Amino acid sequence: MRNLALKISTTSMVLLLLAGVSFAQETSTRTKIKDQIQLKDQDQLKDQTQLKDQDQLKDQIQLKDQDQLKDQIQLKDQDQLKDQIQLKDQIQLKDQIQLKDQIQLKDQIQLKGQTQLKDQDQLKDQSQVKEQSQLKQQNREKFRNSLTEDQIGILERREMTQNQKRKAFMNSLTEQQRYMLEENQELHQQQKNEFRNNTPSGEQNRQMMQNRSNTQNSTVRKGIGQR
Repeated sequence: MRNLALKISTTSMVLLLLAGVSFAQETSTRTKIKDQIQLKDQDQLKDQTQLKDQDQLKDQIQLKDQDQLKDQIQLKDQDQLKDQIQLKDQIQLKDQIQLKDQIQLKDQIQLKGQTQLKDQDQLKDQSQVKEQSQLKQQNREKFRNSLTEDQIGILERREMTQNQKRKAFMNSLTEQQRYMLEENQELHQQQKNEFRNNTPSGEQNRQMMQNRSNTQNSTVRKGIGQR
């Protein structure tokens, strides 16, 4: 009986020991599994973190590239705008120079035409004056040749005053002589009037220059305003 109890006690202790070992092994296994799971979770988290960091870095690189591309486009647009403005200024300057040259050429042509016309008028006037002078000289010689000795004597009388001579001489003239004298006086007055009309005064010259300057300024402003 005593042996049976000892045997039962020993068996119980063995069973308890086996149970403890089994529990310890199970606990160790669970701990290992838990550790493996935690390690796996850590690895997954690390991978996710690395992947997230890579995505962020990729996004940053893409954003930087986009900013650089945007800056390059803006710089290119600024250069193009600057080139367009410079080209426009060059075209405007060229147009202004061409307009100025055209105005100068037009003025030169007008001045040349006016000079030619003036020369023609002067030549014509000189020709007319020459013809009138010749006609007046012919009439004067004809008038002088028509004088009688009595008429010449009246002009040579020293005892008479100029008014007396003139009055006596005019009274002695024939109708034909009076006509020749009047014709000479008309030619003389005509030459005098033509000379006065063909000679511009200082005020007229200043007015002509002012009108030309106003015309040039108005044309330049009009050409620039249309640009």
